[in-house]
Amino acid sequence: MAYSSIRIYRLVLFFLIMSSLLGAKLFYLQVIHGRQLALEGLNIRVQELPIEVARGEILDRNYQPLTNTAKQYSVVVFPGQLPKTTTQQLVKLKNILDLSSEQLEDVVDSLHTNEYPFRLVKGISSEAAQKINAMQIPGIVAIAEKVRYGQGLLASHIIGYINSADNKGVSGIEGMYDEFLRGNQAEYVAAIVDAGQQIIPGLGYKRLKLDIGNRENNVVLTIDKNIQQKVEESMDLSIVKGAVIVMRPTTGEILAMASRPGFDANNLSNYFGQSSAPLLNRAISAYQPGSVFKLVVAAAALENKMVKMDDVFYDPGYIDVNNVRFQGWDYEKGAKGYLTITDALAHSSNPIFIEVALKLGAEKLISMAAKFGYGSKTSLGFLGESGGNLPEADLLYPGDLANLAIGQGFCEATPLQIAQTVATIVNDGIKVEPYIVRSFTNSDGAVIKNFQSQPGKRIIGRQTAEKLKKMMTAVTQYGTGQAAYVKEFGSAGKTGSAETGRTNTIGKGINHAWFAGYTPLDHPQYVIVVFVEEGMSGSNVAAPIFHEIAEKILKS
Repeated sequence: MAYSSIRIYRLVLFFLIMSSLLGAKLFYLQVIHGRQLALEGLNIRVQELPIEVARGEILDRNYQPLTNTAKQYSVVVFPGQLPKTTTQQLVKLKNILDLSSEQLEDVVDSLHTNEYPFRLVKGISSEAAQKINAMQIPGIVAIAEKVRYGQGLLASHIIGYINSADNKGVSGIEGMYDEFLRGNQAEYVAAIVDAGQQIIPGLGYKRLKLDIGNRENNVVLTIDKNIQQKVEESMDLSIVKGAVIVMRPTTGEILAMASRPGFDANNLSNYFGQSSAPLLNRAISAYQPGSVFKLVVAAAALENKMVKMDDVFYDPGYIDVNNVRFQGWDYEKGAKGYLTITDALAHSSNPIFIEVALKLGAEKLISMAAKFGYGSKTSLGFLGESGGNLPEADLLYPGDLANLAIGQGFCEATPLQIAQTVATIVNDGIKVEPYIVRSFTNSDGAVIKNFQSQPGKRIIGRQTAEKLKKMMTAVTQYGTGQAAYVKEFGSAGKTGSAETGRTNTIGKGINHAWFAGYTPLDHPQYVIVVFVEEGMSGSNVAAPIFHEIAEKILKS
């Protein structure tokens, strides 16, 4: 009796062990290794062509898509399913697609030369796609595919582009957050076939998205798509080369950032080697700021109490520094006469600001410029951003300091740095760092991480900032920037015309045009910087563009 119990016990134990091992094996195959095995098994019975690699969307602050905003139709050929007796149907296909005889021959040749599915034609109309699918030609199907950059030029330098060969981001947000945006879940158009590689009746052609690897995530920007569109519409009418930035002064949020010429990321090869450098993001590239830099000179002079608002200066139309004559920008008109510091900024007096800078000294001026952020990159962290150039104080001779006072010589700044300067003044002397990414979300839209404005740092006193704002208001009310004044709302700013040292075909000097300002006057909401490369005049070119953009934004 005891012996029988032992045998039963051993038998039960054996089955328990075998069941456990079998369960563990099943768990490994179905749960741990199941997806890979499913993929391998499916590959045996599927003829597939990748049509879309998973990549998260780039959205504006209101969750409006800036990528994946369009679709195109393509014709896919499965050579293994295409019988050799469809010549008449292929002729119909040729007529629908308007193919050449050579292209039709390529399709026929594919019966013998191609083993794997391939795209025959991209970018056909939806009507043509419907006609092709209605023909039900074995081995030929029209499919819809997302176009990553369907909006063409909109925000192209912000978004950047990818290398379509490996789905990796190269520039802009695509490059900066590539690993976050990029998923591993490719989508396929597939023909489900039997052991003889013939399509299984009833299954036809399917779109498959296998749930393997990492899922894509989305990047939500601070950009306002509506404002971005208005900015780019104005640029397309008046800026061949240049940049515009719209920034929230209190938070540092970039509401719009655009560069011209732009580019279509769907056709990158068209832009390589062009002399106009359309892939260059001019909003974060460095240029001589010209008279816009006088804001920094005024800030340094007021903050160091070297100048009072009621001080009076004399502008004879020029100033001599170590036997070198520096002329006013309108020297041919003669002396401007006696001016306060406010009048000097309003009329952009070179002689007076050079006089102030020489009195101030290189060390104090360079120190103030560095506090504003000149000579170093912002915290935006954008790919390709320049830090500009700010010379060392002890290397500046009087003539160099005179050039610096009017934004010439060794001084270089980006439109983004200029926007930060204006924002600091508007923000009562507190510098906030610009940022362009608002949050990360997963593919279902759930927020993974939020980004917020960082605490600002005081650069100049509140009283100095108030004085600078009054001076900038004078620029638009009776100075060089009157074309930038916005009725009903008011605006303030500073013009700039930076010499490049080059001349045009008639021997006239080529200048870059700037206007940097804010609007409205009460409770300013927008800092707007307009830079027109080789635009010649800040007053005549950049200021009117500022006015147009500001009006569009404020009245929308």
